[in-house]
Amino acid sequence: MSEYLIQFFGRLHPLVVHLPIGIIMLAIALHVLIGFPRFASFKAFLPFLWFTGFITAVMACLAGFLLKLSGGYDPEAVDLHQFLGIALAIVSGLVFLIQSGRFPEKLLWPAVITATLLLMGTGHYGGNLTHGENYLAEPIYAIIGQTPGKKAHPPITDLKNALVYTDLVEPILEQKCYQCHSSKKQKGDLRLDSPEHLLKGGEHGTIVNAGKAEESDLYKRLILPEEDDDRMPPKGKPQLTESEIKVIHWWIEQGGADFNKKVADLPQYDKIKVVLASLTKNPVANTVTTTKESEIPNVKIKAPTPAMLAKIKALGVVVSPLSHDNAYVGLNMVNAPNFSDGDMALLTELSENIVWLDMSETKISNNGLAQLKNFKNLTRLSLDQTTISDAAIPFIKNLSRLKYLNLYGTQVTDQGISQLADCKNLKSIYLWQTKVTAQGVAALQQKIGSEVEINFGMDTL
Repeated sequence: MSEYLIQFFGRLHPLVVHLPIGIIMLAIALHVLIGFPRFASFKAFLPFLWFTGFITAVMACLAGFLLKLSGGYDPEAVDLHQFLGIALAIVSGLVFLIQSGRFPEKLLWPAVITATLLLMGTGHYGGNLTHGENYLAEPIYAIIGQTPGKKAHPPITDLKNALVYTDLVEPILEQKCYQCHSSKKQKGDLRLDSPEHLLKGGEHGTIVNAGKAEESDLYKRLILPEEDDDRMPPKGKPQLTESEIKVIHWWIEQGGADFNKKVADLPQYDKIKVVLASLTKNPVANTVTTTKESEIPNVKIKAPTPAMLAKIKALGVVVSPLSHDNAYVGLNMVNAPNFSDGDMALLTELSENIVWLDMSETKISNNGLAQLKNFKNLTRLSLDQTTISDAAIPFIKNLSRLKYLNLYGTQVTDQGISQLADCKNLKSIYLWQTKVTAQGVAALQQKIGSEVEINFGMDTL
């Protein structure tokens, strides 16, 4: 009984903690404003605000201490947050006593400044505990095209020899699960940031049953209704895409949750082939150097300027040189989910240099693709999981060098894809989970030729 009461009152901390934050922020703002004659009358409210801030800060500290007892947090991180919170409560009480005339007035501003710094520090480390380490810094790092504190996952150039866990599963867990299940925070006493911890499981036991995805909590909780309390990630957190869930299912079911198996070692049914192409950001599963080089024009072009690249990278776009002896590049929006039509104008400055363009899972729309008319060297285009429809096809069909096109999870229909017959160099088209029918695929196949692979999920032609 007492354990559940501790949990209940501890879980009030996220609610209670906003009271002292708001009250103390208001008090600090009034200290600045009363320096102006028109706001001088507000000085009378300051003792009340600081006293209320002190009381609510103490309440937040008590609730936070009870929450800490329930576990699930990195001790070092939570201790620092707790120390700063207690210090903030003490300094808030000190400011109230100074305001009440019990301490010299000359201590007022040093105490207010100290309270301001403690409020910022407490809030920052509290945010890290709740939302994950580097929560505040992530947008800043995104602007400069970097990712703080995360393991580097180089682009996959040879899918068959890629490690299923290291190259496919681990990046998904890192992006969607580490926030609550890593060294800094362990909800449910569960960590997912290493193979050892994955196999160990959490407070409810193991979460991976090798070869049986349907009996593995790691998979089962991903497919629960979003309103279900056991759903992971919980409602309000970034959710795994259908493709990401299928990769985890495939790793457990077909790969036996083995951490060392390669993609080539696992059976690949038709649907997972499409998913792999979508998730690895490598459109051709058996890419080899000769294929890559054949897609790069022989014509020498001017290299993009560092300033131009910096602008594009500031959006979170990954720019990858395709060869050491030319200026052609591949662009990937894996770290730029908010990339939209307005950003396309910036890419036109590199239109001649771009050979591969991956805008999967971005906010690009039909209108934004009008800019593709300038991308005369484009050979690979990924638009999977975007909102584009048939209205975008006229902009795509004029890409004379296009070899690979991924429209997985878009709104295109039979009428739209029929226009792709004009793309004479196409080698692969992915149409899984679109509004295209088997009849539409068959009609396109007849027009475009049997040498072109049209991947339609279970009905790949």
